[in-house]
Amino acid sequence: MNVKNTIYIKKIMWYVLIPEALGFAHKGQIVRLLISGFAALLLSFPLYAQDQYLLVSNREGRDILRYDAETGAFVDVFISAETGGMNVPYGMTLGPDGDLYVTSTRTEIFPDFDPRVLKFDSHTGAYLGVFASDSAMSGPADLVFGSDGNLYVADGSANIFRFDGNTGASMGIFASGHSGDSYRGLAWGPDGNLYVGTVADHFDRFNGVTGVSMGILPTPQASSIHNVAFGPDGLLYGGDYFGSSVYAYDTVTGELVKSFDGLSGANGLAFNNNGELLVSSYFGNQIMKFGNDSGISGVVLTSGHPLNGPLDLVILAVPEPSTYAMLLAGLGLLGFVKHRKKAVSATNET
Repeated sequence: MNVKNTIYIKKIMWYVLIPEALGFAHKGQIVRLLISGFAALLLSFPLYAQDQYLLVSNREGRDILRYDAETGAFVDVFISAETGGMNVPYGMTLGPDGDLYVTSTRTEIFPDFDPRVLKFDSHTGAYLGVFASDSAMSGPADLVFGSDGNLYVADGSANIFRFDGNTGASMGIFASGHSGDSYRGLAWGPDGNLYVGTVADHFDRFNGVTGVSMGILPTPQASSIHNVAFGPDGLLYGGDYFGSSVYAYDTVTGELVKSFDGLSGANGLAFNNNGELLVSSYFGNQIMKFGNDSGISGVVLTSGHPLNGPLDLVILAVPEPSTYAMLLAGLGLLGFVKHRKKAVSATNET
């Protein structure tokens, strides 16, 4: 279960269970007290994921590592090298189904496998098969699902490929950049448009529906933006792969708003539940954590072996058992209330 799922649980509690309970409770003071009290008890439990895992695609190790996202403690090798033909894992994303999607790319050192998108169980790391491939892809990097449910993949050919989100069937090239450019990071903006990190000093922007180019967003401070993400503050973050910083821009004005320094090859970006920025430092073999304020030095979350060329980051929310218990209890309450309302209605009709 991810963070979005826990939000849905809260919505069920607030917008379905409580109104239903109160709608029935006026039939009797005792029932009202019981149902309201029980509902309040349910809501008193933490209905959000307490623990978080951090997944790291590890280029030189050719595997995916799992860490405690809070302490940085190494947990395990979540997906081993060459599992399912995974050559060099690059981009990672969680799909609408909760599974983990990974781009497997080809390098000069490891040319054995064709570029493709692989699918894994996000809880166990079990290989679920090749999800998508296209013979025109040369070096798939980041990937994201769109609001249309389809999967979009940034490729080193400066093309964005689109795949059916259910079947993985190729839908061809959605958008293309400039000749000689190379695409790395990919993120949907609050405006519904697609923002792309390039090996040049700018972001590319595309209409999220048509794929038509909307021009570039210059990043004069950075020479090569390899990964991109929108933060909780609505700013567009980009890691300077050949520099030492992550830069955050206002996509409307193009203004540089924040910068986070002290890195060596800024790459993967992720935000935890506290809104803190996690960054993989490729050449430093570190994962750094930064607060919300620009200019504040980051802390080393984890470093060294088995990290060896960390690329992308994904945070997995791990719900406590009580979350499931409270959901089941809440659904049971809903079923009870529905049943009682039908019974009361039937009695009144007769």
